[in-house]
Amino acid sequence: MADAQATENEKFLGAGRSGQVFLIENQDVSIARKIFAGDKLTKLVHYIFLGAPNPYIWNEDIIRCAYYRRKILGALVEYWFDSQLKVSDAIATAWNQEQKAYQIDTEFVDGRSVALCQPFTRLRKKELPDLVHQVMLPLQQKLIDAGFDGLVWQAGKGNPVALNNFLLTDVEHNDTNGKFSYYYAWIDLESGVPALAPLNVLKLFTYYIPMSVKHGQPLFDDVDVVTLKKYLAKHKKAIIDKLGRDKYAAIIADTDNLEHHQSQWKELKRVERSIQYQLKKGKITQQQAEWYSHHIFRWYLRELVRAWQKILRLFVKLPVKIIEKLKKIRYRDFFARVWKVLISQRYRLQFTRDIVRDRIDAWEERTQLIPEEANFLRSRLDREHGSGYLVDFSIHVALKIIIQSLEFIVIPSLYALGVIDEISFGVLFVVDGPIFRSIYTGYKSIQALTTGQQIPWVAFLVGLIPFVGTVAYPCQLVYSTAGKRGKIAQFIVYDTFTQLGEKIPIWGGEDTLTEHFFNQTAYKLIRFLNNHVSVSRRKVVS
Repeated sequence: MADAQATENEKFLGAGRSGQVFLIENQDVSIARKIFAGDKLTKLVHYIFLGAPNPYIWNEDIIRCAYYRRKILGALVEYWFDSQLKVSDAIATAWNQEQKAYQIDTEFVDGRSVALCQPFTRLRKKELPDLVHQVMLPLQQKLIDAGFDGLVWQAGKGNPVALNNFLLTDVEHNDTNGKFSYYYAWIDLESGVPALAPLNVLKLFTYYIPMSVKHGQPLFDDVDVVTLKKYLAKHKKAIIDKLGRDKYAAIIADTDNLEHHQSQWKELKRVERSIQYQLKKGKITQQQAEWYSHHIFRWYLRELVRAWQKILRLFVKLPVKIIEKLKKIRYRDFFARVWKVLISQRYRLQFTRDIVRDRIDAWEERTQLIPEEANFLRSRLDREHGSGYLVDFSIHVALKIIIQSLEFIVIPSLYALGVIDEISFGVLFVVDGPIFRSIYTGYKSIQALTTGQQIPWVAFLVGLIPFVGTVAYPCQLVYSTAGKRGKIAQFIVYDTFTQLGEKIPIWGGEDTLTEHFFNQTAYKLIRFLNNHVSVSRRKVVS
């Protein structure tokens, strides 16, 4: 197995729960280098379940397991899916002395995440269901059949975050039948945490816990090598016919290597993992590691003292950090801007347009809007039909500032003083937004009724929804324009719901199934409003 070579030509691509990824460009070769790491929360989870932080950081055997798994699955995925899906091939592994962590070099894949719904969505809307139903779900079953019990986590079984482990690499259109063919790459096969927190609780009890019992520890990219060997023997002829005898021999050799390194890693006792991690990180010497291996009680006592010291430092440093951040806030400028938002319609409208423009930029940066679409939205921002609703939307944005001050300052203060109890705290946290929005929208509805204008009933109803009610007037604009125009309003609705999916802890984030769920909710809402208008108009005509 090759070792990775250091280079200065690195470009940061992104970070996940298991590490940071860099693009390495050497002459005509592009490599994705993943340097394993972990934040404080994931380290704590690993300490609890495995005895030390993510083993990919410090254990040589498990990093070699990652290498051989990619090699094996690269061939098997080709056997299963032809060119529809490919695995980002492993090239090399090495110890990164600067980061004091292991790294794996893989084939760089030039692709993008599947498309979110947005005002210009047409054929791209088919990408998500195609990836889920034609690739991820079949892949999960094939992995189980072949003994890759732990890899189903990275393939999305009960794990909505796994969607961003796949990239769309190409789309082909068949001129004969008019259908599109989609091609994907599986780029991330290494977990950041043990597979014990699926969104679907049933999968926890029906799959992940039984598999954890089977493998003798919380499921973490484990492979049942016995099942894998039986699968390879059973499908030997078909694999050779499709991939060739040499590739089959390579799979067998890689399976033997995987078996060796996985058994080496899993034979480590809990205390040995903790000691080896500290040794690799340079926190103890080799001599100390050997001594502690024979004095386990002293090691646990050391770890207990170290944990207690960290807790004390946290309690000391946290208030200091909060105070330092509060000191850096330019309160005069902040309150001046808030005051302008509240009292000046011109400033408030410009403030709102700036927010929308920034969100357009964010979608374009994520390639969820192509440049032509983003430029169209920017050009329409000041000219969108029914822009009076943008004024009302800006009022709701201003109200959101008041609402958030209530949620994070006033309501907690009332609870701390004992004025309200836990139930009142929860109720106020949920209903404060709908109350403020309904007061304003109710006033606008009465005003419209007395002047003979269209009553914004859609805005009133949507404004009653907690957390996303700010999109009330964009929804009203969508309803009023009914698909003819109103692209800005549609974008605001899509963006608001999508951001909600991004902010869901643990299972949310960009390019996750959680984000897509909320994004699809926006699509259904917009379609419902447009269909309702179409039905109403047909009734009027008839």
